[in-house]
Amino acid sequence: MDFFRGDNRSAAPQPAAHQPSKKSKRSNWRSVMVVVVGILIILGLAYWLSGGKNSESSYINGDQYQAVFLTNNQVYFGKITELNKKFVVLKDVYYIETPSQTQASTNQSNSNYTLRKLGSSELHLPEDQMIINREQVTFWENIKDTSQVVTKIREYQSNPSGSSQNSNPSASEQPAESTPSQ
Repeated sequence: MDFFRGDNRSAAPQPAAHQPSKKSKRSNWRSVMVVVVGILIILGLAYWLSGGKNSESSYINGDQYQAVFLTNNQVYFGKITELNKKFVVLKDVYYIETPSQTQASTNQSNSNYTLRKLGSSELHLPEDQMIINREQVTFWENIKDTSQVVTKIREYQSNPSGSSQNSNPSASEQPAESTPSQ
């Protein structure tokens, strides 16, 4: 076989295998980095929007009770078990029941407040847990074990049937009237 052309010249050399230039390696690396950074941004945004835990929850002392103050001036006491950007979960819930306006105007002292356990006296018997919309929470705080509220909670826990009465029992008790005998 004749590998030469008719003019005795060798065939044209074939180009060498294609080697990627340094420029295309850099652009591939940049493309990969842009995709990775984009994915990280999307994941971070999704976590933030889902109401992931925030640094505020690190201040919850799980051994103590917390007071949660709402925008409507109500205060609930209990243990915060979850706190995020959307809601607060409060368990073992108590609240202070104040005397009605007519009673408050007739009584000289305001020592007639009653600490109530959630679910003990409400008509609809809620479970002992509240999920509070975060927009309704003004602030919350840990309560010391030596506070009057925690003392009353401990009293209730030791005697649930007797602790639902007023802190001033003489104001709520009326002497029984005797009927005259004939």
